[in-house]
Amino acid sequence: MWLRVGPGEVGIACRYKAGPTVRSTDEGGHADAVLPGGVPVGYYARTRRDRRLAIVAPGMVRDARALLRDRPEYMIAAEARARRCPTTFCVVEVGREAALLFTRIWEDIAERPPRFVAVGGNCAQVIARALVDVGAMPRRWPPPGSPDSLFRALHRARPDARVATGFAEFVAEGDGYAIRLDAA
Repeated sequence: MWLRVGPGEVGIACRYKAGPTVRSTDEGGHADAVLPGGVPVGYYARTRRDRRLAIVAPGMVRDARALLRDRPEYMIAAEARARRCPTTFCVVEVGREAALLFTRIWEDIAERPPRFVAVGGNCAQVIARALVDVGAMPRRWPPPGSPDSLFRALHRARPDARVATGFAEFVAEGDGYAIRLDAA
């Protein structure tokens, strides 16, 4: 199955999540943002050793190239299958202007990443703020604290969202990516 994200769409990719009603595994539930054109981008803690749990750390953004290098299971279906890392996507229509704003927000986050805080400033909460800023979901306080709660909040706010699950392969297509999903 193929998932294509249009120029007026944005979304999230919940890693280690085997379906919309399944919780992310303890292996590393994580959320990445999906920009128009299927471009993945994520917010992470900058630690000395990648994949180390951080409570408070400097933040950083990984673009598609960095994800391919540092988290290949997020970009290559065979790696995802080997690491048992299915991804569940939630993609919503926001319009071209809001989608461009979402992209600019992520450019700003990459230039000046906020401090990563496990509770209050993690991947899901940074993505939630960006989604609120473009009108994709209503403002909540506190923002969703986990990838699962972010998925549920976005899907509840946008029942018209496109949801798809599988072992994800991001295939370059034009200026973005088509996302091939192998059955999980």
